[in-house]
Amino acid sequence: MVFLSGLFRNSRGWSQAFRCCSLFVFGLIAMPLLAADKLPAKKIAIDVSLYPYLDRVSDDTDLTVTINAPLPGRFSYFSFMNIRGVAGDGRIAFNRSEQNLRWALSENSPIDLNFQALLLDGGGNDFSQLGISWRVSDTRFLLGFFDRLNWTYRLTFHLKRFSSGDSDAWQMEHFFKMTFPGISERLYLIGFLDQTFALNGPASFPRRPIVSEVQLGIRMVDHLYAVTEYRINEFRVSERHNLAVGIEYKFRW
Repeated sequence: MVFLSGLFRNSRGWSQAFRCCSLFVFGLIAMPLLAADKLPAKKIAIDVSLYPYLDRVSDDTDLTVTINAPLPGRFSYFSFMNIRGVAGDGRIAFNRSEQNLRWALSENSPIDLNFQALLLDGGGNDFSQLGISWRVSDTRFLLGFFDRLNWTYRLTFHLKRFSSGDSDAWQMEHFFKMTFPGISERLYLIGFLDQTFALNGPASFPRRPIVSEVQLGIRMVDHLYAVTEYRINEFRVSERHNLAVGIEYKFRW
């Protein structure tokens, strides 16, 4: 009782306790309820994207390398690295990288534990997060709905952040991909939206800043695609919207 009353008097303690407990409670409840009969096999995917045209922010990311790979023991790996200056002024510089290690709670479960490490440009900005990822479109009673729409959707809650400056912050991430076989087998739409809560940021930042990218791609030949990407980054001080146009090559094994 003393512990509980202390949590309610201390909103920070209550928030941390809630987030940490949610990691385990949600997973234990959801595992038997949401399990699909059999999940599709995954392949190793490496995408290399180059954006010679940047609309509003000329020093934005113009080279991205994305890796998505299954691993033994119900683990999987996802990462991306953003570089700027490759197609622009030649002053090549690291921008941002994200590394994710996921572990499925069971062989056919759409629930993963997710550990994420972010490496950011500038000293002292790196941090890591722990959370739960729900592959919504792999959920047993939703499979038919998402299959009919050719839609893949993942929802991730990073409830615990390991950071010296923003340890109370937490994040909700949305990822989606859609194909359009009724229009063209060559066409796809893919994107993400990250929303951060309880961030101890400057007064100029929104209360719940978002980072989002939506990419429209069309296959030109073999594994080469023409892509256009609309970006929102509310962590930028000035221009927070940008449009990029480029090409992408997809390696698959």
